[in-house]
Amino acid sequence: MLCAIGLWIALSGHANFTLGGRRLSGSGSVFVDAHGLDAVVIGLVPIALGVINLAIGIRSRRRIPVFWTGAVLLMGTALYGLVRFFV
Repeated sequence: MLCAIGLWIALSGHANFTLGGRRLSGSGSVFVDAHGLDAVVIGLVPIALGVINLAIGIRSRRRIPVFWTGAVLLMGTALYGLVRFFV
């Protein structure tokens, strides 16, 4: 499910949603409206979490490269965010 949501966001190149907050007052919520590469990176976060979740369910040693693939995707999105924050 996580990979499907992330893939939809990444392929569409458009992310428009609200995180957190209260329904009635709207306080404390964060509005996300991203396009292009920013939306692709936002879509990669659930894909990376889905891959890591998949690696947790694998019982053989094949889970190691699957886990590191998810970890690299997740760290790549964090690095992109840090670069965009400081530049």
